[in-house]
Amino acid sequence: MAVQRHAIFREKALKHYTQGRKKDVLPHFNSVSAALFGWALLVSLLATGLVAWYGQVPIFLAGSGIVLGDAGQAATAANGADALAFFAPTQVAELRTGDTAQIQLGASASQLAGTIVQVLPGTTDLATALAHYGLNFSAAAQQSQQVAVVLIKMGAGFPASSYTGSPIVVEANVGTQSLFSALTGMGMS
Repeated sequence: MAVQRHAIFREKALKHYTQGRKKDVLPHFNSVSAALFGWALLVSLLATGLVAWYGQVPIFLAGSGIVLGDAGQAATAANGADALAFFAPTQVAELRTGDTAQIQLGASASQLAGTIVQVLPGTTDLATALAHYGLNFSAAAQQSQQVAVVLIKMGAGFPASSYTGSPIVVEANVGTQSLFSALTGMGMS
């Protein structure tokens, strides 16, 4: 006598169970709030991309320098003062007459506005640049260092006689670039 196996589950129930397992279950996003959120997210991403692509940020070159004295000139507080600024030799091609500069005196937090009035062509060593303007700093340790030299006219009302020989920190504004280039570094020369 053959023994028949009896299944615990009905065949119809097993068939229904296996067919249900084969179907892919996808999330249901049919609510209005989810659709609005998705569109708002897409619009905000597009707006951010457009701002990053077309938005412009300034490019600054950092340098250092010294406030020049009167040196026989009739420089008064009304005319402003001159400063001699030194930049890396690789930056000489980017510096142009008429560019603006932010000048910080020594360790003070205040900044003055200035304008580049002359960019000496090529590069020179620090000792030659200082001697050309009648300055003699024989104790300077890096006199043979090559630099790009720039003459900056500081804003009117600056008392040159009080700050002659003072060290300065200069940031020359040499143009703009897109925000995307600034953040990623792509497209920069």
